[in-house]
Amino acid sequence: MSLNKLVYISFFLFVLNSGCVENSATGTRQLVLLDIQQEEDLGAREHPKVLKTFGGVYNSSELKEYVNELGNRLASVSEKPDLKWKFTVLDTPVVNAFALPGGYIYISRGLLALANDEAELASVIGHEIAHVTARHTAQRHAKETLSQVGVSILDLIVGQPIITNVASLGSHGVIAAFSRSEELEADQLGRRYTIKAGYDPLASSKFLSRLAALTKLSSDTNKDLLSSIFDTHPRTEDRINQAKNLNIDNEKQFLSNRKRYLAAIRNITYGESSKNGIVKNNKFMHLHLDIAFSVPSTYMLENNKSSVIARKKNKEAVLIFDGIKSEPDLSLLDLVESNIGRSRTQLIEKLNIFERSAIIVQDRKLAYFEDKNYLRSVVLIRWDNSRIWRFNILTDQNSDNSNYKELINSVLNFHKLSKEEKIMALPRKINIHVANRGDTLSSLAERMSLEKNKIEWLKLINGFSNDMDVNDPIKPGTLIKIIVG
Repeated sequence: MSLNKLVYISFFLFVLNSGCVENSATGTRQLVLLDIQQEEDLGAREHPKVLKTFGGVYNSSELKEYVNELGNRLASVSEKPDLKWKFTVLDTPVVNAFALPGGYIYISRGLLALANDEAELASVIGHEIAHVTARHTAQRHAKETLSQVGVSILDLIVGQPIITNVASLGSHGVIAAFSRSEELEADQLGRRYTIKAGYDPLASSKFLSRLAALTKLSSDTNKDLLSSIFDTHPRTEDRINQAKNLNIDNEKQFLSNRKRYLAAIRNITYGESSKNGIVKNNKFMHLHLDIAFSVPSTYMLENNKSSVIARKKNKEAVLIFDGIKSEPDLSLLDLVESNIGRSRTQLIEKLNIFERSAIIVQDRKLAYFEDKNYLRSVVLIRWDNSRIWRFNILTDQNSDNSNYKELINSVLNFHKLSKEEKIMALPRKINIHVANRGDTLSSLAERMSLEKNKIEWLKLINGFSNDMDVNDPIKPGTLIKIIVG
């Protein structure tokens, strides 16, 4: 072995030894290669990526102030009260919360809509603060760095590359799922902070149980509410049971602050925001783009970041809607041929859709989508000088022509929003109702602006027992979250 190789290996061992420090929160020695300033720099660098990925900052100064106040209250009783903590509410319906190094804590508005009181929110924020104080993300950075160094050492020893593509630390890597032991450690530390701040430590078990109930209730039509929190926080029975089996001083008065919490989240956006378009009653409406179209009730309509997808329940047919930049020098036919290929395209029809020029083109070859081959037709609509709307119509090659007919009818009815649709295109909100004498789950569920499972969603977001009878009276004065709009 050459002298250079020996020096390199010695450096690796030195880094491994010198990077181990005792953590004030956990009391254990950890391998960490970043100092506090470097962690803050890493968090600051990844922060814009997080905002871009998760819908940006939710626009509510009152809610921002409330979450900051609660977050700083919890951070002040942690082992790092002097860290420059930053708490951000993300404008996404996805139920999630996570942390970046340097004290960057993120809570989605979807999670705020699901939590039932301030103590539950405190348990979530305390857990995320714990990931920072325990330096779990910084440890991952150290492990990834050393894995790259280790690969380089193996390269030196064997004389050839072992791996050609080593994972980098991007925003996904920073917020990737923690290990079971790290999650349990964050739960333990988080409860320490919530108790010190005066909040009910049992709130964490209530919220974790509600997350479990969310996955059971969430259907394909409510896919936007399915929690990606389970991607970053593995859901285990151990976590729930650990939270339930605490030795609590029953004589101590803990805070829940439900009234204060509900006042803070009143009128928060629920589900999709208008900036990305709204799906209601199998109709897609985009307020800012001033467009709408609907699909038959046999289809599931899903609004994604880059497209709107309608799937027939048996997957016999799919409609994919998106937009492409207009190229004035190219005809619609030239544009679709440049995308698919001249030899594959067959012009079916030139027509007008909502007084705009449009074409229907058939793909001569099968199109592959989600592990299946389909017959494909493409509809392009030249909406204005800068935008062309595109519909891909995918139908099962073994089915009859009825699927194509019903989807082409949906495309032909593409239009600008009516006055009524402009109201429908506004996002749903969380309203707070004060229960009156005679109110029941059944009567309040009728106020919920959902297409199905109204009673189940009403129970879930308000923390009511599944065993509660729908006709039992609700105590007058009880504050109830209602989804309206």
